[in-house]
Amino acid sequence: MSMVQSKEKNGFSTYVATSNAPFGFALLCIYTALVLIRPHEWPAFDIQFPILRIILIITFVVYVFSLRPKAWNTQCTLMVLLLLSMLLSEIRAFRYFSDLRFVIDWVNSNVIPFILYLGFLTTARRQKYILFISLFSSMILTLHAFDQMSDPAGQGWAEIAITRYDGPEPFKQARYIGIFNDPNDMGMFLVMNIAVAAIFLVKGNSNLKKVIWLAVIGWMLLGIYWTGSRGSLIGLLTVLAVVFYFKYGKVKSMILGFIAVPILAVVLTMFRSIGKDDESAQDRLTAWYEGIQMFKHRPLFGFGKDRFLEYHSKVAHNSYVTIMSELGVFGYLLWMTFLLLTIKMLLKVLDVKNDNSVLNEELRNEIVYARYLFIALFGYCSTAFFISRSYIMFFYMFAAIACATYARARSIAPELVKSVSAQEISKTFITSGLSLVGLYFLITLLLTI
Repeated sequence: MSMVQSKEKNGFSTYVATSNAPFGFALLCIYTALVLIRPHEWPAFDIQFPILRIILIITFVVYVFSLRPKAWNTQCTLMVLLLLSMLLSEIRAFRYFSDLRFVIDWVNSNVIPFILYLGFLTTARRQKYILFISLFSSMILTLHAFDQMSDPAGQGWAEIAITRYDGPEPFKQARYIGIFNDPNDMGMFLVMNIAVAAIFLVKGNSNLKKVIWLAVIGWMLLGIYWTGSRGSLIGLLTVLAVVFYFKYGKVKSMILGFIAVPILAVVLTMFRSIGKDDESAQDRLTAWYEGIQMFKHRPLFGFGKDRFLEYHSKVAHNSYVTIMSELGVFGYLLWMTFLLLTIKMLLKVLDVKNDNSVLNEELRNEIVYARYLFIALFGYCSTAFFISRSYIMFFYMFAAIACATYARARSIAPELVKSVSAQEISKTFITSGLSLVGLYFLITLLLTI
């Protein structure tokens, strides 16, 4: 514990006790490893004790009583309002409060972890540990995928691969357990961690470290390929495009784009076929159509969180359509504002020129984090258009890390890293509304092609 001096308006000095709660952060690291790697769910252990939930509760208790000061930002408020939106959806569906398991899951899997990551990541060093755990879990997921691909039956040490028969030949899609039981979820997570690995790559202070991180990136690229997820492939291409843009600028990126088109066409053929005649593509279009119909039927509050499958045989295959149909206009505006505001905060940090001679090393470090977290979120946004992962836990983990990066950068150089004004929040809310209109007409157009 340390004492921080602060000045009051009347001229008197006060001392406020602060504590970074190191024990709470250690628990958060354990929780992160458990929720991502999930060793307690491996058949070799098969622990029935709810260890994940217990660790989360203990971490939150330590947060409440030990961490000072606590962090709260606009995104926290938006998540509380999203909770209200979900309750209103339940009321509109005349379920009232008879079945709140999906809403409670939102609090346990998204709201509480977001608050914990935002609060405990008070230093860049702590953030580095969390990101390393995320990267390590990505390598474990890829190792498990290799185990599945090496086995004729597709059996890994924790789960069996999915075998699909909707192509010219049967093929296997790697997957993991828990929140990564779907190949699309696993692929999305790996795509976002490509950007995380790039952080360690650019910060590597020796050639050996750079070679190691390049090998890690190559390993995760194999993992993405083994998932057979077309949405993840598109997310990966988006991540690579944004990385190239940051490094070489707009003109060279456009030139590369023209050159890369035939190459990308070849790469796409290595994955499952993509076309309207493909059965999976037809299912996707049908699900989008049903999402539009659900939105028309209950435009304000939707049908309720995680209720899409109660009205259609398959998921929406689009995170934006999922939010639109399940939570209506009210929930979509809050969710999209949450996403856009997080991206805007990272852009505030990136607006600071990294070549500015007045910048100290701490702020330069935060700019690097902001750049690649921005790329990771871009990967999420592009992948999310093809899979329904509006509530996936690791998206909110990355969002909290992004918000923590912005908060630290602001505390280091408030004169350089500008605050997000109320007017900017209002404009972001309006932009979210415009995106809803655009999404509606885009989906409608795609359904007519």
